Amino acid sequence: MGKKKEKIKKKLEETKKEIKGEILFNLPNTLTLLRLVFLFVFIYMLFAGFSRIYLVIVFGLAAITDYFDGFFARKLHQTTTIGARMDQVIDRVFTIMAVGALLIYMIINNATGKNIILLFLITSREIISLPGFLIAIIRGKDVYKVRYIGKITCWFQGIALGAVIMNFSWAIYPALATCIIGIISGFDYLKYSIS
Repeated sequence: MGKKKEKIKKKLEETKKEIKGEILFNLPNTLTLLRLVFLFVFIYMLFAGFSRIYLVIVFGLAAITDYFDGFFARKLHQTTTIGARMDQVIDRVFTIMAVGALLIYMIINNATGKNIILLFLITSREIISLPGFLIAIIRGKDVYKVRYIGKITCWFQGIALGAVIMNFSWAIYPALATCIIGIISGFDYLKYSIS
């Protein structure tokens, strides 16, 4: 048990040094944090009864910040370890809270079981990768390198959630695609966490 504590203590020290050497408030990190602001605006608007169009616009703006934080981090050479970690955490928080809010809203408003099932399909990656995410944190693993499959999953999640918000009849198709790709992405993350 002493070796494990030493390893954790060493990792914490390394993380502290990383954070001290990095610029926390840059454009990419600000965009990542802005995603949280959009999330709370989205949840407020959902329960305040704003139209679906406005909800999709706010959701879309939040999704765009997910693309541009990484784009500007690379373009402006402002990639940071803390920024990469923060992006991964906020991505998960955003998806889980947005879907959770939609689920509660649908239950309150007696939505059909179909829409609720669609939400579970859309969150397949989060459901599968959550244990891996927690294992990675506990084990102090390095930041998970963004993979193409993860970006595709995010893209399909955005389309599927937008379609569910708008209550489009074809929402099942992007939800199923998200589920399949999300399962692959989730297992990839889980595999990384326990390796």
